[in-house]
Amino acid sequence: MSTNGKNLGEFIGTAFVSYIATNIDDLVVLMNFFTEATISNSLLKVRHICIGRFAAFIILVGVSLIGYGVSYALPVKMLGFLGFLPIMLGIKAMAEITIEECNKCTEDINDIIPNDNISTIELELVRYRNDTDEQITKEFTIRQEETTDVLADPPTSLTFKQKVLKFLSHCLNLQTLKIVSITLANSGDNVAIYTPLFAQATNWQIGVYIVIFFFMMLVWLVFCYFFINFRPILNLAQKYAHYIVPIVFIGIGIYIIVKSDCFPWLVEAIKTKSFTNG
Repeated sequence: MSTNGKNLGEFIGTAFVSYIATNIDDLVVLMNFFTEATISNSLLKVRHICIGRFAAFIILVGVSLIGYGVSYALPVKMLGFLGFLPIMLGIKAMAEITIEECNKCTEDINDIIPNDNISTIELELVRYRNDTDEQITKEFTIRQEETTDVLADPPTSLTFKQKVLKFLSHCLNLQTLKIVSITLANSGDNVAIYTPLFAQATNWQIGVYIVIFFFMMLVWLVFCYFFINFRPILNLAQKYAHYIVPIVFIGIGIYIIVKSDCFPWLVEAIKTKSFTNG
């Protein structure tokens, strides 16, 4: 069986090789995302990573499907400037770590070990009594905040619109946008390869390409998730992720900018006064 001179096996092989060739460096990016998600106080969650990756890939496929015209109107090298985003995130995180470490060094011993007496507001009554079996029972009665006015009203059921808005706000936020932006910044080669690949393919071949690409993206996500959550790796990630993630983000940003040749493109575009294909 042939498809434009290629048998089916060769065609499917081309799809797998194309994805692996354009996304092999994404393994490092994904592992860094999942490592950041292991930090206890991190706002980034696994759902943000998955949703952001799928959203970014849908955008990439959509741009690639439009064909060569868009690649000239919106040069893929422009995506390289998005590499400044992970650099800024890394610098911000490093600044926060520096401030945190400085605060630890200047902490007063009285801030760590309180010297106040035990508060009698929290501990209202401590008494001992003998029960019928002549055993001593220690009983604590803790004063609670008045919450009767809060608990008085039963929870009202959310409308469908409210549920949808709650779901969207739960999944689509700045963390998801961060994943989308960094993924797009590191995907200039994806568009450069997918565009000619789709341009010379038939409709059903494009469908097969897209199915294989999304399948491989799922494999990438599952592999990176379980690799980072493997117990020895997870222990190391939780211990050192706070310090490693900012450095990796800065490295990713520099790599994106260098790999994309966005600055040489900008210089050439300024010289030729053509910002379409530089």
